[in-house]
Amino acid sequence: MALTIGRRFTKRRFRRDKMEEKKAKAANIENIASLKKKPQNIAKYIVYGLLFLVSTIGLLLVVYSRQIWGDSVGDRILGEGVQNGWMALGHYFSKRTPAIVTTLMIIAIALVLISISNFLVRVTTLKGKKAKTVGSLIRSLIKYIIIILSLAFILGAWGVDVGSIVAGLGVLTLIIGLGCQSLIQDVVSGLFIVFDDYFSVGDMIIVDGFRGYVESIGLRTVKLDDHCGNVKAITNSQITTVVNLSRSPNLIYINFTVSYNEDLERVEGVLAKEFPKINAALPQLEDPLIYKGVDGYDDAGVVLAFGATCKAEYRFQVARDLKREIYLALVRNNIEIPYAQIVVNAPDPKNRPFASKEEKMLSQKMNAENRKLDEVDEKTLLEKAKEDIKNIEKLEKTKKALRKNVNKEEKQ
Repeated sequence: MALTIGRRFTKRRFRRDKMEEKKAKAANIENIASLKKKPQNIAKYIVYGLLFLVSTIGLLLVVYSRQIWGDSVGDRILGEGVQNGWMALGHYFSKRTPAIVTTLMIIAIALVLISISNFLVRVTTLKGKKAKTVGSLIRSLIKYIIIILSLAFILGAWGVDVGSIVAGLGVLTLIIGLGCQSLIQDVVSGLFIVFDDYFSVGDMIIVDGFRGYVESIGLRTVKLDDHCGNVKAITNSQITTVVNLSRSPNLIYINFTVSYNEDLERVEGVLAKEFPKINAALPQLEDPLIYKGVDGYDDAGVVLAFGATCKAEYRFQVARDLKREIYLALVRNNIEIPYAQIVVNAPDPKNRPFASKEEKMLSQKMNAENRKLDEVDEKTLLEKAKEDIKNIEKLEKTKKALRKNVNKEEKQ
């Protein structure tokens, strides 16, 4: 009992020391990275400081332009009778206080409406990937509509004639249509993606070699997250080919090589006994592991094929786990797994039998037949034509002779 407790304590202490070592290594890596980035950070801070200094000096030159440049310049910049920029700002905001308040209220109402609409859409589209996909598109559409309406109300609050803008929407639409063709293509492509159900939010897809989970589907872009810290945004019109890995279980195909010295039927029997254990150890499997047969023969041994299915998010880890479990099963049952090696054989014997006379003659005859050239007809086309005419005349004579013989027989 004391020995068991001591072992447990030692294991826990070993694990704790390992964790501390990992943390120390991570801290060292972070310190090294921060030291490497220090020159870059210093340069960035210097640039920011210079920009702040220049902007501050420019603002002071404008605010105190009358005191610095005189009354003529001050009247042009600040207006007549205004002593400094602070007074000019006070006059400006005092005249436009209603418009500013209205603008702030419109922005606040717009933000509240966007938040409420997002909440309601999320609540009503919780069940199913299709519902989440449509909900993502609806949220994006509502957000753009609220932003456009808010801009219209803000322009009206500042005295802009929104009616004339609406009246000129025909020309504006034409200009936007010509200048924003890619935007229109993105919106139309996004609608086709949703309604044709190519993929949904949460699906694992491959687009242009990038594999990730669909995080959101908007009017313009689709966002993919590979769960490794990388998020890729792709415009809808650029999505031409998609591989959806989430619509059906993914097939995992594994090859394993066993030695030529092993009895294949014994190996298959051992694997049949081990499969239930392997399937029980891997709950991620959709369909159990099965033996597909002999897949080929290589330099080291017989290649055996295995297959199983699982969800797309588990496919790589399940493939690694299956390879491990099959390897352990083969090792447990003393089945030899070959590896690359060089085999040096003894030289061939020197006293080898020679060919007999009969074998030599047969060999020469066989090779002579293979090397024999086809006879080439060297006659010209005219000579061949003359021969053909002679052959035809002979045939005609033969036919006449046969006819005479036939007539004689009939008369008799």
